[in-house]
Amino acid sequence: MTQYYKFTNNSSHKRQFTWAYSIRPRSEMFERKCPECGVRDSYPSGAFDVVVEGGSKYPDVLGCGAYPFLILSESVINDWKDAGITAFETYPVGIAEVKSKKLQDVSAPNYYRVEFSGKCKIDLEASGFKVLNKCKSCGHITLDSPLVYEYHIVPDSWDGSPIFRDSDIFPRVIFCTELIVQLAKKNKRTNFRFSLMDQPEDFFSKGLDYLK
Repeated sequence: MTQYYKFTNNSSHKRQFTWAYSIRPRSEMFERKCPECGVRDSYPSGAFDVVVEGGSKYPDVLGCGAYPFLILSESVINDWKDAGITAFETYPVGIAEVKSKKLQDVSAPNYYRVEFSGKCKIDLEASGFKVLNKCKSCGHITLDSPLVYEYHIVPDSWDGSPIFRDSDIFPRVIFCTELIVQLAKKNKRTNFRFSLMDQPEDFFSKGLDYLK
């Protein structure tokens, strides 16, 4: 049976790593506001720069407080390409300003925003979510979220990609297979947070100790 994981950055538990405090766009902004429900999206369509603060080291997964983008070092991107993983697009992320005194003279890795084409559908009922409303105009779904998060896939909806998401309902929640965990472990990539996709999320935990 295939084991699936949710992954993101681990910046809330790994304070030694700097994180992106704010974004400075250098690509056209994607702007959308639904006239019916009022839901609004506003974020760079491609490349952007960031202001980093805190920490004394640059991680391979750069946490982003301004918007939940996945920002990865070029080393991670190369790991994935070497393993034959290609179902993603990258956009350059530059360091516009460094507010951490300990990183003033430290060279940052090349970073990229990563967007995936791998897909699945999340079974909302099995995962404990309740649909409160679905906008007839834009399709935005308002959910009554459970106190403890877990995600279950609609059978046969996963397209087989090692990195995937439900782009319709949870576009910023990223899932992966064991391959991604093993690549992070093998190459000692920092600041990943892995947790079992179908198990309750413990936000007080540091997640899977994949470097062990």
